Amino acid sequence: MVKRSRAALLPTNLPHLQNLTKRDPLSYTEEFRQQWNHYLATLDVFLANPTENADSFAEVVGFIAQVATCFPVETSDFPHDLVRLLKTHHEMLLPELREKLVKSLVMLRNKGVIDSLTLLQSLFPLLIATHSKTLRQHLYATISSDIRTSNSKAKNHKLNGTIQSMLFNLLAEQIPSGVWATKLVREMWRRNIWNDSRTVEIMKEASLHSNTRIVVGGVRFFLGHDEEESDEEEDSIDVKRLIHQAGINKKNHGRDSKISKAIATREKKKNKGDLFNFSALHILNNPQGFAESLFTKHLSKSTKLSLEHRLLVLQLLSRLIGVHKLTILGVYSYLQKYLTPHQRDVTHFLACVAQASHEFIPPDVISPVIRKIADEFVTGGVASEVVCAGLNAIREICARSPLSLSEDMLQDLTEYKSSKDKGVMMASRSLIGLYRTVAPEMLKRRDRGKIVSMGMENSAANWRFGDERGVQRGIDGLELLETEGIEAEIDDEKGWEKWNVEKDASDSDGSSGWINVGSDNIDINISDSDDETQNAEGDQDTESNVKLTGTEGLHSIATTRILTPADFARLSELREKSAVDRQLGKPSKRLPELEFVDNTAIEGPRKKVRATYAERMQSVQEGREGREKFGSRKGNREENGRSTTNRQKALFPHS
Repeated sequence: MVKRSRAALLPTNLPHLQNLTKRDPLSYTEEFRQQWNHYLATLDVFLANPTENADSFAEVVGFIAQVATCFPVETSDFPHDLVRLLKTHHEMLLPELREKLVKSLVMLRNKGVIDSLTLLQSLFPLLIATHSKTLRQHLYATISSDIRTSNSKAKNHKLNGTIQSMLFNLLAEQIPSGVWATKLVREMWRRNIWNDSRTVEIMKEASLHSNTRIVVGGVRFFLGHDEEESDEEEDSIDVKRLIHQAGINKKNHGRDSKISKAIATREKKKNKGDLFNFSALHILNNPQGFAESLFTKHLSKSTKLSLEHRLLVLQLLSRLIGVHKLTILGVYSYLQKYLTPHQRDVTHFLACVAQASHEFIPPDVISPVIRKIADEFVTGGVASEVVCAGLNAIREICARSPLSLSEDMLQDLTEYKSSKDKGVMMASRSLIGLYRTVAPEMLKRRDRGKIVSMGMENSAANWRFGDERGVQRGIDGLELLETEGIEAEIDDEKGWEKWNVEKDASDSDGSSGWINVGSDNIDINISDSDDETQNAEGDQDTESNVKLTGTEGLHSIATTRILTPADFARLSELREKSAVDRQLGKPSKRLPELEFVDNTAIEGPRKKVRATYAERMQSVQEGREGREKFGSRKGNREENGRSTTNRQKALFPHS
């Protein structure tokens, strides 16, 4: 026991000395000074030869980092020594020692010896300068974790502004190390830590970088793509397959838990927002200049980008044009060369054309693109899938710019409504349905439908160039409040009329006695024509009053009443009811928002191709994974003592 206690108090037993020093710093001041002097001597020797005495030096550094808060005056220069050591000798240091130095700096930051800004300003230049993959991964994880910690309770605007300035300056230097800036910004944006316009400006600078990796990272940021999320989706569990196996295999707690986790993961992904990042595009400064720079720098003849990367730039450019209603006329002629059925990813290019179309683009600019699509896709001698894609693309373009399609071409395209292929037929009928709403006069009379032909639909029939769609004029839903008020007045009038009739009848009965009227065998004919006329007039008045909606109703209630808080509360209820009616399938007078076009909307429904024998056998083998084998359970019995027949059973001795 004496030897063990003496060994515990030796200066070389640093973990025990560290524990005692933290409990009573004043009593172990001399021991700490001894270790501090040892650290200074080891540091000088280590700087002369960084490859020797690495283990002992790492132990001393860890000890001082643990007790630095107990002796703040003596260890005031300790963080600067570690930073200088990492910046100067990070290439020559052993991996274990580098990790120890970084962990010591993080420990000093957690103990409050240094702040987050000092730590990040020390580690970020090292992240850019080092060539060690393990060190880069460790530094990146440390930096991102520290930023998340600093912004966990509240936004640290000073720290965020300083780091964002460093990232912006790094991208402005046009060096390949700027890829770390894009990676860090994308992660902070995905975690909703950095979500301001300054972050968007950093990624805007990244999208215009000269390095291809940085350009792709910046473009994917605006498109909402995330490599980590795509990897998760590829490795996701097939829930239907798990449920099917659970109904066949033997039930156990592990399999049920796995199914529950898979269902929870699927519901979490389902409740996530759309990948298309509208907020990043909407808070962008000078979108017109950004779009012109993208088109000039990355889509010119001298570009070094591959077809895949040019497609990403085109998707971003088309979304910018569609969201902000920009005008870059050269995009449409540039896209025409990719609009052929044999072009790879042609549906993505068709989606780009649709996204880049809006009501402020002159129809003369978009008409050649529609003509090219019709000549290449909607023609004889091509597959039905190609015709379906062409019709769907034309429909998406015309939904944004209806005047770009001529009346003759529209009537030619509507002839495909009687096609035997389901996809082509649905695409043609969807085009007819679109023009029934926006421009029914361009359709043939038999294609307009009964309601449109009778003139009962008062939507945007007279579409003019420059008319902005989806514009809210006045208070949203005010016509609902007007309609409800008119219906209430009509019901009240009907109620009073009924009450007056009953009162008059009762008064006449009570005011005098019985009146005997002689019949004299004369038939009395009472005509109902007056009552019917009055009822018809009343119904017409009711119908006309109820139809007083839209602009007339809006001006009526907005100019004759002062809306109270109760009116606004009722207006909110009517909006919710209207939203429920739209979800139940009742028609809406507003056109849908058309900012984003998916390539699946261009492809349309596709017929399922018959699987080959190899594909069917592969599906069978996948279904057998994790399933118990069919057959008898005799093979699972133990060798000793098993028998199969009564004769064999009789051979065993019985007591």
